[in-house]
Amino acid sequence: MKPAAGFERADAPSGRARRKPELVILRLLPGTSPLHRLWAGTKLLIVMLLAVLVSVQPTWPTLLAVTVVIGAGLIVARVPLGAFPRLPRWFWVLFAVGGLLTLRSGTPPVERVGGFELSLGGVEEWALFAALGIVLIVAALLVAWTTPLGEVAPALGRLATPLRWLRLPVDEWVVAVGLAIRCLPLLLDEIRTLVAVRRLRRRPAPASRVSLRHAFAHTAREGRDLLTTAIVVALRRARDLAEAIEARGGVAWTPGSKAGPGPADVLAFAIVAAVAAVTLIA
Repeated sequence: MKPAAGFERADAPSGRARRKPELVILRLLPGTSPLHRLWAGTKLLIVMLLAVLVSVQPTWPTLLAVTVVIGAGLIVARVPLGAFPRLPRWFWVLFAVGGLLTLRSGTPPVERVGGFELSLGGVEEWALFAALGIVLIVAALLVAWTTPLGEVAPALGRLATPLRWLRLPVDEWVVAVGLAIRCLPLLLDEIRTLVAVRRLRRRPAPASRVSLRHAFAHTAREGRDLLTTAIVVALRRARDLAEAIEARGGVAWTPGSKAGPGPADVLAFAIVAAVAAVTLIA
């Protein structure tokens, strides 16, 4: 079957459609693992504890300890490899370029190779902080993979109970976070639709000679149009959501799920706290 007029297929040369890399987040994985059954507040506290640990002591032993904890969580939750997001190739190219640029940072030790001074210390620091960032991102993804979205806001409401004693607007904050979490998948779907429409648009015939300036201007123009469209779509979604909330009587905080920590939650948090304490002491 031929494609409709005005559209072209972006297939591989062999005729088979090649799957584009996608960034999929906030997707609950089905399962009944022990990590799925933990209270959402416990998992949030564990992630916060790991973030504080790597902030206070960003070292290789800390990276090893946090990696062991997250790896054990992935094994217990039985997370498949297909759940990890597939990032585009340009992301890894920029990632590698950032590592190469640190060779000229001047952080000791510095080695002289072929008349150039290369900073091995800068590369080590870049690798350490990049690895710590990746591990923390995987920890946040693990919480999203094992926690329903509807349980996050009630958990935050219970964790923020001490702040209510200080008469802070905790309820408003929890409602805002809950709405943001609920609306983020919708926004991602809209962005994915816009990107798919852009791919289906007819591409101009490649010229024999295209200057770098012209190619950069074309890419910037497409990015500007896509960003503008995304903002318009987000504003339209926000307006529809506000009208729906107003029609139902406004925004009011409700406790929602009455789930709380249990013996398994205490045990899990105690294990992670012990690992963090041993890492800080040792």
